[in-house]
Amino acid sequence: MNGLSGIISSLGSNNNWQKLLTGGLFGAGEVGNILEARKRDAYQDFVMNILKHPEILAQMAAKIQQPLSMGLTQAVNNKVQADMASRGLAQAPGIFAGEEAQALAPFVQQNQQTAMNAVLSSLGLPAGTFGNPTNNAGALQLFLNSFKNKAGTGGAPSTSSSGGIPGFTFPTDTVNDLGGVIVN
Repeated sequence: MNGLSGIISSLGSNNNWQKLLTGGLFGAGEVGNILEARKRDAYQDFVMNILKHPEILAQMAAKIQQPLSMGLTQAVNNKVQADMASRGLAQAPGIFAGEEAQALAPFVQQNQQTAMNAVLSSLGLPAGTFGNPTNNAGALQLFLNSFKNKAGTGGAPSTSSSGGIPGFTFPTDTVNDLGGVIVN
């Protein structure tokens, strides 16, 4: 316990705990963004592979396509038979098969389209399934501001704008990319 209390007491001095906390928050946010981007890229590669190979997409749709119900098939069959009988073609099996296929085609096509829509929506198409990255600008600003030496906080005021960090300059009144002025 003596080592743990020493660590806690050293964190409490000179606002090191604030630096550690803000740095940890910023780092966790960035790690989350990186992991999300890698996951999104892998998923996009998977979807693009499916879209480049239509046979894979067709196989996926065929697996979930529902067969026509027996009642629908029988009803269409009876209607086609009655129509063929009224035209005197009831004894022509080849013509009957063609007529029945034509009568069932819209229902088969609807089932295929329903299956394809289900596959595409499960893949997140046409819209994406990933959100926007987390904005870590606030956490980064807190983290960087924690390194500034301020008068009255126990540290000597810095004469440079770097806050004591070699090679780093804190922005003061800076013009951003959009032409606005950032004031600290």
